[in-house]
Amino acid sequence: MASKFDKVPEDVLKEAAENSSPESKNPDWKKFKPDPAQYGTGETKQKRLFKKRRAGVVLSEEEVKAIKQGRKKLRREMRQRGIHSKREFELVAGSLGLYFDKRRGGLLPWLMAHWLGVLIAALLALIIIIFIFSAVTRLRGYYTINLSDDLFREGFVLSETEDFAHPSVELFAPAAENVPCISIKHIPNNVHMIDGEHNDTYFAYTYYIRNEGESTVDIAWDLVLNSESKNLSDATWMLLFVDGKMTLMAEANKQTGKQEAIPAFGDDTKGYLDLPITELDPDSKQFEVIKTAGGRNYYRVIPETFKSDTVITSGDIFEVKPGDVHKFTVVLWLEGDDIDCDNSKIGGHLGVQMDFHLAGLEEDDNTLKGRLKKFWNSLSFRDQNTNNSETTN
Repeated sequence: MASKFDKVPEDVLKEAAENSSPESKNPDWKKFKPDPAQYGTGETKQKRLFKKRRAGVVLSEEEVKAIKQGRKKLRREMRQRGIHSKREFELVAGSLGLYFDKRRGGLLPWLMAHWLGVLIAALLALIIIIFIFSAVTRLRGYYTINLSDDLFREGFVLSETEDFAHPSVELFAPAAENVPCISIKHIPNNVHMIDGEHNDTYFAYTYYIRNEGESTVDIAWDLVLNSESKNLSDATWMLLFVDGKMTLMAEANKQTGKQEAIPAFGDDTKGYLDLPITELDPDSKQFEVIKTAGGRNYYRVIPETFKSDTVITSGDIFEVKPGDVHKFTVVLWLEGDDIDCDNSKIGGHLGVQMDFHLAGLEEDDNTLKGRLKKFWNSLSFRDQNTNNSETTN
């Protein structure tokens, strides 16, 4: 019975057969079907990672080149005669010996069978383990503190304690979970005197940075929001202590865009009575005495506004000498007297971090490092799983 492949002209088959191997000169194309005994005897071995084979035998470079040339010529001749089917081409090429064995199983079986594959697999496993450990560690942190590469090279280290018993280049503070809305009057006046994490109905963390290098340098820091849900920052207030100096911060008033004062400016009918936190800085302009009655002061609280939607505040410390130590305390809470602290915030979370770097050497968004950092902070899984704090009213 006639086959549809019979239409391939005999002269095409003969011409292609002549190019199937360097030794092929016989015009009878049927004699060039694969014979394992005929191959693998070339003088030049293949240098490629995945060796070309035919009929299970590794070919020489000359044989590989001859087969490729034969296939190219056969394809050209068949197309000139109107035969464009890939299947027809492969059937004819196979009958002429112009083929290579198909690689079975792909890359994975090869890796399993070679020492290089074992090494690659071991390295991949190590990378995965490191990544998982890093992810688990980050899941612990509601508040993170990081040193830039420049400060690390200068010899700076971080610690939760003043004696630097366990120095590090990165710190993680556990989350304050299921915190209620409270008042600034519930923040004790010794909140900055306790080292490390000391959460209560608020988040509180104290840590230190020390210059263990040999140079006197200027350092800078940025306190930023790295993740948030349910607009929790609208109701979040913050106290920052830098070497004992206290600053109160909150989001700007949504209606006026100005400082969020409690009680509001112009309302002198009420105020905070005997705020414990005012004892740390009685002359601070952030605590305004509204009135005095019976020898007791009533205060208006006036926090500084956040610098932007992502940057809470930033600052510098100049001429940090070798051996110098500087102390930081961050306190966060949901201010119940803030109009934005309502039931819509239940289940929300807020992630905050402080980044230290050499003054004047901020990470530019146009640099590769800056872009990678921006990309990492924007990842959705990090926003959802890192630094989360559940809130309830």
